[in-house]
Amino acid sequence: MHRLWLSKRILVTACSLALAFPFSIRGYSFDRFTMDIFRHELSGNTINLHYTLSDPKTYGIKEEAPSFGSFNRDSMKEELAYLKDCKDRLSRYLKWGLNEEDRFTAEILEWWLDGQILSETYYYYQEPLGPTLGIQAQLPVLLAEYPFRTEEDIETYLALLCTLPEYFEEIADFEKEKSEQGLFMTDEALDQILAQCRSLFPVSNSHFLAVTFKERLEQCGFLDSDRRISYEAENLKNLRRYVEPAYTKLCLALEDLRGTGTNPCGLYHTPDGIRYYEYLLSYSIGTDRSMAQIHRLLDEQMEDDYETILYALQQDTNLLDVDSESLAAESPETILTSLQEQIKDQFPQPREISWQVKEVPDSLSEFLSPAFYMTPAIDTPQQNTIYINPSYKPNRTELITTLAHEGYPGHLYQNCFENTKNYSPVRNLFYIGGYTEGWGLYSEFYAYDFLGFSKTQGEFLRAAASLNFAVCASLDLAIHGEGWTEADCAAYLSSFGITDETQIHELYLNILEEPSNYLKYYLGYLEICSLKESALAPSSDSVSGLSLLDFHTWFLEAGPAPFPLLQTQLDSQILKVSSQFPESLKQDIHLFSFKPVHDSLHHPPVEGCMSLIRRYPFLCQRKQNHPFVLGATYT
Repeated sequence: MHRLWLSKRILVTACSLALAFPFSIRGYSFDRFTMDIFRHELSGNTINLHYTLSDPKTYGIKEEAPSFGSFNRDSMKEELAYLKDCKDRLSRYLKWGLNEEDRFTAEILEWWLDGQILSETYYYYQEPLGPTLGIQAQLPVLLAEYPFRTEEDIETYLALLCTLPEYFEEIADFEKEKSEQGLFMTDEALDQILAQCRSLFPVSNSHFLAVTFKERLEQCGFLDSDRRISYEAENLKNLRRYVEPAYTKLCLALEDLRGTGTNPCGLYHTPDGIRYYEYLLSYSIGTDRSMAQIHRLLDEQMEDDYETILYALQQDTNLLDVDSESLAAESPETILTSLQEQIKDQFPQPREISWQVKEVPDSLSEFLSPAFYMTPAIDTPQQNTIYINPSYKPNRTELITTLAHEGYPGHLYQNCFENTKNYSPVRNLFYIGGYTEGWGLYSEFYAYDFLGFSKTQGEFLRAAASLNFAVCASLDLAIHGEGWTEADCAAYLSSFGITDETQIHELYLNILEEPSNYLKYYLGYLEICSLKESALAPSSDSVSGLSLLDFHTWFLEAGPAPFPLLQTQLDSQILKVSSQFPESLKQDIHLFSFKPVHDSLHHPPVEGCMSLIRRYPFLCQRKQNHPFVLGATYT
């Protein structure tokens, strides 16, 4: 009995000490453990490493030979063994105790490791290629934006181009294995990918990867003119000798697989498709809701949005004309500065943020969306850039809400808080789509209050936009979770007055290409609104809930995490958070005017490095004969 009592006493002491001192297992601290994982995950992929850190050496990372990573099964098995070992070691830290911040990091890490390990089960369900989000589409952009901070960066980039044939050969082998499993893409998707690959070539002096390379060299003050000319020649040589042949051989390998993709529908029609889709909901979005629960949530929100729209139309029958097609008179810089001022009352003030707006080079305009935020390396957080694509001509409403999504209070603002909190570096490995893109959409909808419209007009436009997203999210769920065909989707959309066969087909293909993508945005948004509703609601003992400012502060400082963990954090910390901001409780609570309050499965070669936090194609409202007309667009 005495020994048992002593053991319990020792355990309590150890847990108590963990609150004050970094916990370690045999001298191996939790910080060191997570830093080792961070280094391991970045070191084998040059693109990942370069977009995440400007100076890897300060993080103890010695750069290996340039590489896009590996896409063969043996490498995947080695990585799986490593992840399982990490999971075993992590369980010991969780068992013996950590301080509050480290425990939250450990819980997110545990969730991430579970997802990475489980992904092996669905190895052949991942799709590295795709017309919009595939590696062959994203890689040229990442290469064109690859920053040259030192001369070593230039030499690494040029060496990296030489490895592309081997990397694409591994992808071609993987696609052949997918074909043997009966999981290859349809011929229509194949045609889109082949057309896109072939449109990138032949290489010439005016090729965008030659033009953007030269433009970046011109900004390198550490190079003389002779070195620039030499590097330009070497780049052109590597594009012709390695990059163009790599794409050509990939196309030939894919052509050999034509006709082997036999499923023209969603994941529901594949052997383990439903389980894989549930996996995506959990680990791409970060939700623990079942498909039935998500359906109910979407249906309820659509009903509320529709009621808001109908009520607004009863108040003002001219609302269908309110969203004019007039272009914005203000510059993007002016709009972003105005948004910074307009959000001050409801959002916490971050540290000073520097940012700039750039136009997408003409050579890249056809490959990029209307606007995107380029995430800075974590050790250079002040280098924030929003790119505007001049080939698109958004109207004023579209431009303001887009800049709210990408800038304030969206991705740029959110990323600033992540850097301010100085999280454990390992958290930069975790892409939680529901948190990140949900916040972008939350910010976009919030901006409808800043358009200068009347309250009724703003409510109408916001509810219409929300309804469009809800329709797309519902189709995503129905196609992949219930087996809907294109004909089923067309029948559903016709109830909203959407009958254009071409646009319906494009939407159907977009959803087939990237399962759960629309839910990443819209379900993520609804999950955030659910957290907000919980935070703002009075407690059972009539104690006032948090203000909106308090909620935004807590959410941004918590940082990216799965929603179940965020809910637990909110439940346990709500009193502490409210006590930290006593004055803000006196402010008015600003709710959305409609009620209720509301690394894709990462492609392994570029997982975690997708610095282009973009908004992908979705349905947008267009004024025609019906207020909810399908308009496929890239924003």
